Amino acid sequence: MPRLDPYESLGFHCGLTFKAFISAVQARLKGTGVSPAQHLALAHLVALGPLSQTELVERLSITKATGVRLIDRMERDGWVVRQADPEDGRIKRVVPTERATEAWEKISGAGRAVLEQAYRGVHPAEIETVKRVLDRVRRNLGA
Repeated sequence: MPRLDPYESLGFHCGLTFKAFISAVQARLKGTGVSPAQHLALAHLVALGPLSQTELVERLSITKATGVRLIDRMERDGWVVRQADPEDGRIKRVVPTERATEAWEKISGAGRAVLEQAYRGVHPAEIETVKRVLDRVRRNLGA
């Protein structure tokens, strides 16, 4: 059986691209008090609204222990609060604070700037094609 060349793998390229995005976002977030991990968490929470701790951890693809530490830091820093789920008090919802919602415009500007930099010279139709292909790959893998 021939050896796998990682450069033939979409997963490998996605990993490299993700690292490049995180590095670029981190550089732009300096001085905001928000880490790249917090930025990703806030992106999910602002876009989708309150999520359970489990849902947020799954969306971030991190372990429960890492998620608890991340949420603890975000709560300490005033970005989120934990609230009991109104339908099931055993479930804690992670809710962005007013401070987070207000700061999101500035914080998300870093993300927008990175996307503008990343997409320079790439036709919008190509970006949409890549999104569709990656979505199909995720579905094929059961994600």
